[in-house]
Amino acid sequence: MSETSLPAPDHTAGLREALLAAAFTADGLLDRLGAPAYAALARSETVPALRATRGGSPLDTLVRLFLLQRPVPQEQARAALPLEECVQDGWVSVVDGLVRATVDVRPYGGPDGEDWFIVSDLGCAVGGAGGIGSHEEGVVLGVGGASTTLASITVRTPVASALDLGTGSGIQALHAAQHATRVTATDLNPRALEFTRLTLALSGAAPADLREGSLFEPVGTETFDLIVSNPPFVISPGARLTYRDGGMGGDDLCRTLVQQAGSHLNEGGYAQFLANWQHVEGEEWQDRLRSWVPAGCDAWIVQREVQDVTQYAELWLRDSGD
Repeated sequence: MSETSLPAPDHTAGLREALLAAAFTADGLLDRLGAPAYAALARSETVPALRATRGGSPLDTLVRLFLLQRPVPQEQARAALPLEECVQDGWVSVVDGLVRATVDVRPYGGPDGEDWFIVSDLGCAVGGAGGIGSHEEGVVLGVGGASTTLASITVRTPVASALDLGTGSGIQALHAAQHATRVTATDLNPRALEFTRLTLALSGAAPADLREGSLFEPVGTETFDLIVSNPPFVISPGARLTYRDGGMGGDDLCRTLVQQAGSHLNEGGYAQFLANWQHVEGEEWQDRLRSWVPAGCDAWIVQREVQDVTQYAELWLRDSGD
C-alpha cells in the first residue's frame, strides 16, 4: 500500500464484531489451524495455514485475507465481513471480483483473555528469515519478540497516567490502556500514530492521546506514573528504517532516553525500556549503564545477551531483508 493510504476508523466496531463472530482470535486460530500450522505463521511459513483454510468458512476467508494476504473471492469476503464498509474505510480493496487486504490485521490475546487486534503494514507482522518485507522508511511493524518481552515485564499496577514513547503499531499503549486512566502515545512517524489509533479502536480499547515527535519532545514537561518504550534501538551507521534506526551515533538514542526519563516520572513511578548498548573495550558494561541512570532513580538492568560486531550486523541486515 502507499505511504499515505491507511484505513479510517469510522466503522471499527462493526469490523470487530465480524472478526469475533468468525472466531478470528488467537484461540480461534489455534483451534482452526492446529498447533504446527499456527506456530509456522510466526516463522512466516504460510503453506500449512493455506492447506488448513481450504474450506471457505468465514474464518478461513479472514485467515487468507489478513494473515496470509491472499486475494479471496468477493462473495466469500462478504460472508465474513461488512464488505462495503471495509472497502469504504480502506481496510480492503476489490479488483475484478477479488478482495485484498490493505493492512495486516493480526489477532493478539491479552493477558486476561482479551481478544485484541494489532494493525500494521502488509508483510510486517515480524518473524521468519525473510525479513520485514518492506524497505519503506516509514514502514510500521506488528508485534515481535521485543514487543512481547517488554509487555510481559512491565509493571501493571493501576496508574493515573502512562506514556508509550515510540508507539509503533500500538501494542504497549494497548496494554497500558487496561490499567492507566490516561494513555499518551508518541512517535516520530505519523504513520505509526495512525496505526496505533486503528489498533486501539479495533481492539475495543479507549483511545490514546496521540502526539508526533522525537523522544520526550511531544510531552514537554509533563510527568507520568509509567513510561514504556521499545525505541529504535539498533546500533547502525544510518537511519534508513524509522522503526529501528535511531539516527544517533552508537547507543546515544538509548542513553538519551534513559537519562531524560527521570524528569518525566512522578514520585514512585516506573520507566521500563528494551534497549541495546555498546560494549566498549576497557569499560565495564555495568559502569556504562550506571552512568545513564537519572539522579534520584533506582535501576534494575538485565543483560539478556551479548553479540560480537559481526553477529550483530548480520542479525539486523537479515531483519531488513538486506
